[in-house]
Amino acid sequence: MDNSVPLLPGGFAKATAIKQIEDNAWEGNYSVDWMIGQTMSGGYAMSVGARVLGAALPHPDPVTVTGHFLARTEVGPVRCEVEVLREGRGSSSGVVKLIQNGELKIQVIGVYGDMNRQRGESLDLEPIPDMPSFEQCEALQIPDNQPFRKQLVQRMAPLKVRALEGEPDGSGIWRGWLDLADGNDKDIFSILMFADALPPPVFSIYGTQGRVPTLDLSVQLHRRPCHGPLRCIFRTNIITEGIVNEEGLIWDSEDNIIALSRQTAKYRLPQ
Repeated sequence: MDNSVPLLPGGFAKATAIKQIEDNAWEGNYSVDWMIGQTMSGGYAMSVGARVLGAALPHPDPVTVTGHFLARTEVGPVRCEVEVLREGRGSSSGVVKLIQNGELKIQVIGVYGDMNRQRGESLDLEPIPDMPSFEQCEALQIPDNQPFRKQLVQRMAPLKVRALEGEPDGSGIWRGWLDLADGNDKDIFSILMFADALPPPVFSIYGTQGRVPTLDLSVQLHRRPCHGPLRCIFRTNIITEGIVNEEGLIWDSEDNIIALSRQTAKYRLPQ
């Protein structure tokens, strides 16, 4: 039996491909192309576990997914052990443990549904953010130790780009555009990666010195994205003794809001 999961073409799809190896276990392979420094991009690493839940549960589409980051991930195979928590008519839920070299690296819990069958009221009172167009924004520079960024289009207003180049503006806010660099369409699981795809907005306050490791990341998904770049805003408005709150909103190119995110991180200045 072929237990591979069909994917859209492209680098992200290949880098998050999974195969079933046991009744309740799948295997993925973390790619060197999606590293930031010495570890994987957190949103990318989490998206592999989310794809596993989409294969293991009777409902295919993530509604809300939360990842707890317990240890540094690395290039190579990752074992994904699934526990189904609930199977209902309209939704199901489960948890997946992502393990490398016998160590639990990330735990992902998700509630899943079927967007093709979703029904109910719709309301959106969130205004589209006032920001420069895709063409008016500038591409971010790509550090040599962050191949993850080569997989993406990352564009922000010139003022925000300068904030990353030594002129922080103190706002705690990024407004920008994101897309896949290979031009392929984005699936629903890629949105988890995009929810963690810009530099930490705390850098707009203090500059790019220090580390901001993620403790947990929660993403609420509202619809599949259409073709074209994603409009996004990420903001940090509260930091308490080094614990950082980060909130994000993502729209597709037709100005439909597709996802909201909240991340808890630690901010550590170099000694």
